[in-house]
Amino acid sequence: MKKNVIILVGVLLISFVLMASTGANYTQTIEKDPCDGQSEIHTIPLLYKFTQPPKPAGDGTLTISIRGDYGGSGEYVIIVVEGTTLGTWGGNSSTDCLCALQTTTFPISKEQISQWRADGVIEVTLTQSDIVDCFCNRSESYPCGIINIVTLDYPGANNSLPMQQFMKILGFGQKD
Repeated sequence: MKKNVIILVGVLLISFVLMASTGANYTQTIEKDPCDGQSEIHTIPLLYKFTQPPKPAGDGTLTISIRGDYGGSGEYVIIVVEGTTLGTWGGNSSTDCLCALQTTTFPISKEQISQWRADGVIEVTLTQSDIVDCFCNRSESYPCGIINIVTLDYPGANNSLPMQQFMKILGFGQKD
């Protein structure tokens, strides 16, 4: 009897720890330099891979931040998630090479996240428009440089075993 009580208390403690992590948010940020040491950008898509995203427990956001040669109306990035174009961002500044980031956020539904994460990875691509240039990239005149930042954020659901299943595995509760 004493042994069963100790095991039960241990199971309850483990269950509490697992259940406490159930509502944890998934937040991951990836930064990339679209110039990558080159003098020009050749509109090559930059791939951002968000690995092991948990099952979503609700809606989330995808935030895109850019800094560099995005001052003109034709200077922007095209944002694509798992083959779905969300839109473009940039060309909102009167001056190129500002140190401040230009940031936008896209709301994404729980259903979209579920679909995108089906293979265990959520892939986001940013493609620079053909007139974005690398002259802003970390020179004395432009010390901030060019950067693209993607942040994926949503409430995640833990895939832990439910308490009833734990009890059955350890020999407590009703048998199937």
